[in-house]
Amino acid sequence: MAERTGRLMAALPAIYRAADESGELRALLGAFEAVLLESGDPSAPAIAERIDAIPGLFAPLGVSTSAQLATQDGPYQIQPHAREGAPECFLAWLAQWVAFGPYRHFSAARVRKIIAGIVPLYGRRGTRQYLEALLALSFDEIGTLSIDEAPLHGFLIGRARLGEDSVLAADEPFRFRVEIFIREGALPAHDEEAGQQGAHDPWQALEARVRAIVDFARPAHTEYELVLRRGTANAEETAHQ
Repeated sequence: MAERTGRLMAALPAIYRAADESGELRALLGAFEAVLLESGDPSAPAIAERIDAIPGLFAPLGVSTSAQLATQDGPYQIQPHAREGAPECFLAWLAQWVAFGPYRHFSAARVRKIIAGIVPLYGRRGTRQYLEALLALSFDEIGTLSIDEAPLHGFLIGRARLGEDSVLAADEPFRFRVEIFIREGALPAHDEEAGQQGAHDPWQALEARVRAIVDFARPAHTEYELVLRRGTANAEETAHQ
């Protein structure tokens, strides 16, 4: 057994510490220290070490050291050590904890970023601003995006353009159009997230992830049209939903 720091021994009255000439009491308390305070074995942490690790479980991007506070007993840090982010096996629970359903479509690194940034957006759920912010948080590939909440105007004299947006039909008030321009060269030849979805084409995998986000963020009574464009050309239009 590794030698302990003697924290429990130091807490005893001096009469007991002085009487421990054989070291048996120190050895006994060392066993309790290994279970309660510091084990010295990362694979079997003590109870106090497990408690200290709890903040990291709820921090997808990790925990930084805190600033020092001046106290009567000297400087004190609430978080003296930086900690890595939540383990990958814990990310699914964290995603559900913040009500982010489409986490299965994204890599672990992207899920960490989304979990860390999604909660402040919830005050705008159901709005165009919320969808724009969530798409920007979920995809680095997006150059620009626009959301048209009234893509069809019917056949209006002076407004409709023949052959482009003239429609002999009533307006569709619960339909919107999402148009996204993907930066040139933003899609790698091999996409880790595409492999997770069983797709071999990174473009198709990106479209599936975008749809997952739009379906997650849109109000339930709405329909949408999605248009993805590479740079400024090669429009790729998907089927209506």
